[in-house]
Amino acid sequence: MNAVNLLEQSLCLMPGVSPEAEIRLRHAGVLTCHQLADEAPRHFSPARAARIRDALPVLETAIRCRLLPWLVGHLPPGHRVRVLRAFPDAAAFFDIETDSLFRSSHITCISLLRSGRLRSYVRGLSLHRFLAEWTHDAIWVGFNSKRFDTPAIATEFGLAGLPPQIDLMDEAAHWGFRGGLKAIEPLVGFSRPPSPCANGADAIEFWRAWTTSQDKSALRALLHYNRLDVLSLRHLAARILRLSTENLRLFDN
Repeated sequence: MNAVNLLEQSLCLMPGVSPEAEIRLRHAGVLTCHQLADEAPRHFSPARAARIRDALPVLETAIRCRLLPWLVGHLPPGHRVRVLRAFPDAAAFFDIETDSLFRSSHITCISLLRSGRLRSYVRGLSLHRFLAEWTHDAIWVGFNSKRFDTPAIATEFGLAGLPPQIDLMDEAAHWGFRGGLKAIEPLVGFSRPPSPCANGADAIEFWRAWTTSQDKSALRALLHYNRLDVLSLRHLAARILRLSTENLRLFDN
């Protein structure tokens, strides 16, 4: 299903339509936002029906012009991942590691998965090249990224405006998956392969081993760990998408 069909069938993009109302409306035969605008007086108060009618051309413009911040911002928590299905080329899964757990820490590496390509950027080697990837034509997908990864990147590169992003910690919490990424992984069917670098504290130690003795095996272990986090994000987003749409039959899951 193409982007237009998927998002135009996401009734919860319309003002005052909750995900629960979306399900009820679809069961009542309302399948698209355009149909909802036409039939809104049957389902809502005159004031809300007017808001829905007025919102339709804005939604259509947002889809046609690929206004990613608008689309991400107007979908409710737990359902923002629908934009990733609609615009798969825009999905940029990312994760950072740092040299300490303090606010003054520095980024040691960033891994990025976009359009099927997994790349890593390392401090002192290639970290500066990541800045070219930080574009507004992508939807940045992380875990706890709004509180940790994105502020760290903004500080590292002196950035002001930020591109649209989806924090999967918030999306997962909507479906009852709480805690850190590794605690959620078994609940959503992601099997993390064994690695000598098993957590954030290990990542700091492996970075120190690399910087103090140029231990390449330590750097490889760190990057492997960082990349596994990114692959886990892609899996988690796919699981959340299935939960978001399983009662709607928007597309074949």
